[in-house]
Order: sequence, then C-alpha cells, then structure tokens
Amino acid sequence: MPRMKSFALLAVVLAACGGDDATTKMDAGNGSGSGANKVTTVTCSGTPKTVTVVDGTDAYMPMSTTISAGDMVEFKTSVTHNVIPGLAPSDPGLMVGFSADVCLKFSSAGTYNFICQNHGFKGTIVVN
Repeated sequence: MPRMKSFALLAVVLAACGGDDATTKMDAGNGSGSGANKVTTVTCSGTPKTVTVVDGTDAYMPMSTTISAGDMVEFKTSVTHNVIPGLAPSDPGLMVGFSADVCLKFSSAGTYNFICQNHGFKGTIVVN
C-alpha cells in the first residue's frame, strides 16, 4: 500500500510539471509593483523582429535581438518550448505558451531576459 501512495504522489508531481497548452491566455496588462507591464501582447502587424524555437533545438534563434522602444517581436514556439520571464531584468508580460505564435510590444528601453521553462535556455531582447 505505501508503494501505491508513493506512485500516486509521483504522478501528481509529474502532472504539475507538465507543459502549458496553447489555449492559455497570458494577461500581460496586469503588472505588479510599479504599474503596467512594459511588455504587452499585441496583434501581429507590419514586419516585427522574429524569435523562434524549433523542436529538436535547445536555443532561441536569435538568442539576442535589439529593437527600438515601441517595436514588437514575434515569438514562434514549438510544442516543447515556451517563453517565460528570466532573471532580472525582465517583465512579467514576457510570456508565450507552448506551440504559440505571439507578438509582444516592448514600450520602454531596457534589457529583457527570458528562458524556456522546460529546458532553461536563455534569450534577451535589448530595447533602445
């Protein structure tokens, strides 16, 4: 019987570590602390810079991108990779689910770090 309890606990822990589905919406407009987020989800239009991640690779391409304040970046993720805020400096609005194609607008100059939640590889957006 103790073995069954251990197995059930392991199953719950593993389920909690699972991925996000592409239907989950991130609310990028509700920043904490100093007010609204500097990174917000927008409708893709024009010619945004693109950051992609492909299954079978463990890196964002490109790993670092430089843009101007007010520009947007289109993130294209795969079924096994996503984007979450990295170590400071970053922004809570910098979130893209698995298997997603999302444009994010960066309203303020600064450096924005992000990582893949499952694998820990890193990327950076530098906003001038």
